[in-house]
Amino acid sequence: MKSRLLYFVAYYFFWVLAFVVQKPVFMLYQWETSKSYGLADWLRVVWNGLSMDFSTAGYLSVPVLLLLLVSCFTGGGRWLNKTIRVLGVVLLTIVVMGFVADMFLYPFWGYRLDVTPLFYMETPKNAVASGTMAQNVACVACFVIEWLAYFFAFRFVHKKAYHIDGRSFLSAAPLLLLTGVLFVVIRGGVTVSVMNAGRAYFSKDMFLNHSAVNPIWNFFSSFAKEDNFASQYRFMDDAEAHRLMAEMSNPVTLPADTFVLKNKRPNIVVFILESFGSNICGAAGGAKGLTPNLDRMAAEGLFFSNFYANSYRTDRGLVAILSAYPGQPVTSLMKYPEKSQNVPTLPGVLKQNGYDLSFYYGGDEDFTNMRSYLLHAGFEKRVCDKNFSSDELSTKWGAYDHVVINRLIDDLKKPQQQPFCKVLLTLNSHEPFDVPFQKFADPYPNSVAYTDSCLGVFYDFLKASPCWDNTLFILLPDHAKPYPETMTNQEVARYQAPMIWTGGAVKGPMVVSQMGSQIDLARTLLAQLDIDGSDFVFSKNIFSEKSPKFAFYAYNDGLGFVTPEGASVFDCGGNVSLREDNPQLTVRGKAFLQCLMDDLAKR
Repeated sequence: MKSRLLYFVAYYFFWVLAFVVQKPVFMLYQWETSKSYGLADWLRVVWNGLSMDFSTAGYLSVPVLLLLLVSCFTGGGRWLNKTIRVLGVVLLTIVVMGFVADMFLYPFWGYRLDVTPLFYMETPKNAVASGTMAQNVACVACFVIEWLAYFFAFRFVHKKAYHIDGRSFLSAAPLLLLTGVLFVVIRGGVTVSVMNAGRAYFSKDMFLNHSAVNPIWNFFSSFAKEDNFASQYRFMDDAEAHRLMAEMSNPVTLPADTFVLKNKRPNIVVFILESFGSNICGAAGGAKGLTPNLDRMAAEGLFFSNFYANSYRTDRGLVAILSAYPGQPVTSLMKYPEKSQNVPTLPGVLKQNGYDLSFYYGGDEDFTNMRSYLLHAGFEKRVCDKNFSSDELSTKWGAYDHVVINRLIDDLKKPQQQPFCKVLLTLNSHEPFDVPFQKFADPYPNSVAYTDSCLGVFYDFLKASPCWDNTLFILLPDHAKPYPETMTNQEVARYQAPMIWTGGAVKGPMVVSQMGSQIDLARTLLAQLDIDGSDFVFSKNIFSEKSPKFAFYAYNDGLGFVTPEGASVFDCGGNVSLREDNPQLTVRGKAFLQCLMDDLAKR
């Protein structure tokens, strides 16, 4: 009897110890962030994460507990030893893969491991493109080292299984009792509240909270709730949420109070700029000297000075811009073609009103299901990596921005069906920031300066071209990026973004101070064109005085709600407010997210 109990206890605490050890390993890898913390902070990370570690170890130990129970009646011996050994090695491999992926992805994404990597692994080449060769090699080396270390520890523990041989009916009773105890541990106790990420939160510093979270638990927890949209983020009674949402919605027939275009059918060129937040745009009060061309366009056109991105990833940003559909905290509409094809699109509406559509992108259009979404949007003419020679595909992601922009310039030199709408998504200001340009030592600002130089070439071409007088040129980012690196992933400043309207079709320069966000482009632009935009239920007309003034954004398992009077930032996973200038802003942000998930469930 004793051998089975001792082995199970050793096996269970092997996993607990592995999770405890991994926390300082994770923090050491994030040394630039963690070096400022004292020993007490490191110990609190370990202590506050223990309950989640116990729970995760419980999940991993259930199969072994069941095997031990069976062996009480059938006998142990060789079959039991071999089965547990194989199971342990398989689980160990999965867990170490999770550990390493979590460590290497956190600096890029700012949150612990969840199901997001699985979405991007549909195109493996692009999934690893954010890392440099050195980082990818280090990732593999780290996996090998960690796997070997944990394997030898597991082998030491597993030696106890060799002593489990004959039947032991008496062992069944305590093992059954352990099953009940394990259920309580997995659940997180006997209270109404079950285990959740908030159990590990203990600090106002989100990095410390994130460090305490068990990445394996977080991964499988996010996997379990990935598709169950209607049950996610339930903060209040549905009737109250939809009442508040009605107050935040744009009236259906609300005209613009200000008309900024010279005519109602201009040609439209939209540049969606990878990771271009206000923090790197001089005109928006960000870093000086990085974006002289963007600053020039802001001065010569309409500059939206109080504008926000709605999310933190390109797939969410594209849908926010082109479908006025807000980003979600832990999923992406683009991941589900059956849903993304049920949302309206701004290009689709323009196509119905006579516009000829084209889309330009230097990368793989199959990444994150982009192609299915673009086809739904009406982009039958699409330029992607397959349209460039191998010499032009010089980056890990695809073609350089200047190559793609030159392709657009060449096309514009040819006769065009008018009016047209051409959308271009830039690429090179994304990790690993590989650009044929060297002006700044820091790779990210240097990549921004490179793309800005490409924007200047296109802008000068457009101004000199015959189509300038009747063209509206719109520039806005797909999302922003934390910069400088001390900026956190959830704070309001991380989502501030520049939007510029310029071109000969614009009446004149103006600073637009009314608050808006990416989802508001659709109703704002369509109102200027005198086209009905009522299908875009989340969008508002920025140029209408009667439109509600706010911006909503989603980050991983959290939300931000910004108004001219203040802001609220709420971490849903930890169930804690990170910023709350007014409690009503938190309530409204929660209502918005709840109604968004209701809408997503119905699409």
